[in-house]
Amino acid sequence: MGPDLIVVGGGVVGLTVALAAADEGLRVALVAARTPGEASPAAAGMLAPTIEIGDGPGGEAAHGFALAARDRYPSYLARLAERSGITVPHNRLGILVTGEPDDEGGADHGIARSGQRLDATALERLEPAMAGVAGARFFPDDGSVDNVRLLEALGVAIDRTAAIERHAGPAVELDIAGDRIRCRTANGAVSAPQLVLAAGAWSPGLDGLPRPLPIVPVRGQMLALDGAPLSHVVYGPSGYLVPRGGDETLVGATMEWAGFDARTTPGAMDALRVIAAAICPALADSSVRRFWAGLRPVTPDLLPIIGRDPTCDRLIYACGHSRNGVLLGPLTGDCVAALCAGRSSPYDLAPFAVERFGVTSAVC
Repeated sequence: MGPDLIVVGGGVVGLTVALAAADEGLRVALVAARTPGEASPAAAGMLAPTIEIGDGPGGEAAHGFALAARDRYPSYLARLAERSGITVPHNRLGILVTGEPDDEGGADHGIARSGQRLDATALERLEPAMAGVAGARFFPDDGSVDNVRLLEALGVAIDRTAAIERHAGPAVELDIAGDRIRCRTANGAVSAPQLVLAAGAWSPGLDGLPRPLPIVPVRGQMLALDGAPLSHVVYGPSGYLVPRGGDETLVGATMEWAGFDARTTPGAMDALRVIAAAICPALADSSVRRFWAGLRPVTPDLLPIIGRDPTCDRLIYACGHSRNGVLLGPLTGDCVAALCAGRSSPYDLAPFAVERFGVTSAVC
């Protein structure tokens, strides 16, 4: 018997969709290939819905979805550890945001005015390495996850799931005519009644789609510095710091419209080092461990595209997660798998419908 579903994409979103669909009783063909610049392994793993997805575009439903996605993580990681034998580090200490204007001004970082306001003394008590910083807002429910270990655990869990069969990618073309979708890859073809497109920045490049997708690659350069003087994730006016593994700190990230160029640049390294020292002076003389870049799949409103194509209901989108693929991945998987199994999504997906961009489509 052939698969019930094809999932195109091997990042956090694609893998969580594949696992959730298998849990719904579907046979899944996972089409994926490792590609330089993939966003999931390059990310910092922040779980920051309050900061990244406020009450702006998409409104209350998008913000609520992001909060639910963050809160999905503890139980998700516990179950994933059972399936894979891998415990994924999860920092739940909260996130600090520095460099905000006072309450009479606007809020930086797109943050709704919320969180606990800390003065310099309270901030130093929480993070001694930030002595001398004027103050911060504290978001106690946000945090981060080790996205590299998350990908490893997802990969092992998938390899242990008999209902999921891997197909070497990349996918290059879709044929959506008839009652099945045929996906041609560089190494053959596979067909199924439904297909989920979760190929990140590469999603619009798949031939045969019924409509153009407004997703562009945006390069984000990051580095890892020796030492972890902080215990919390900290946002500054120009970047952020993420403690990782007890002995290094991730520093991010640039936002560059550079197409599919995933190379790093000396200027970005210098800028990131300045950002790190400005947020936490203890990192000023730290040596660089690694320097890399990833390509975020960015939509015009920075919100993902999730849900069925309105003219071809066999095609389901799970792409364009912009800066929040890690945050939104497991909950996206739950919702998309429910659709694939013929049920309603457990959360409102209306803010993420592809129709919001008003692009034309072909009738399937």
